[in-house]
Amino acid sequence: MRAIAGWIAIASGALLIGSIVLTALSASPATGFPMGPGMMGGYPMGPGMMGFGGSGPAASPIPGATEIRVDAFNFGFSPSEVHLPKNSDVNLTLFNPAGNGVPHDFTVPALGIHVVANPGETRTIGLHGLSPGRYDAYCSVPGHAASGMVARLVIE
Repeated sequence: MRAIAGWIAIASGALLIGSIVLTALSASPATGFPMGPGMMGGYPMGPGMMGFGGSGPAASPIPGATEIRVDAFNFGFSPSEVHLPKNSDVNLTLFNPAGNGVPHDFTVPALGIHVVANPGETRTIGLHGLSPGRYDAYCSVPGHAASGMVARLVIE
């Protein structure tokens, strides 16, 4: 590591300016999308997931459960306020139209929800007996939440 005037340091291809770390991105050979450190979000990779991970709790849909659909678009969700019944089994479905061209996910950290859909995919996860409350949701693909891809999950 090399420090310049105590502010800038370069180590392992990362540039540190104050407390901000900038890293070089490289394109994924399989997809052409830029991939860099931190883009996997700590979720396991699977076929076609392009490094953004799998689904959250109870990944399998629940037979007979109410289905709630969320549509992803660049850069938002419809509906932007998603209502789920409390203490019930629910299938949460994320649809990402092929025309979007990029993967999107629906992430609710407070509940451990993370469902990913690549362009043209529909993904459904089963959720069991959620506690009432209002929770922040967003797309965890870098830059998407900052561009307005946020929602509210209301369990009542």
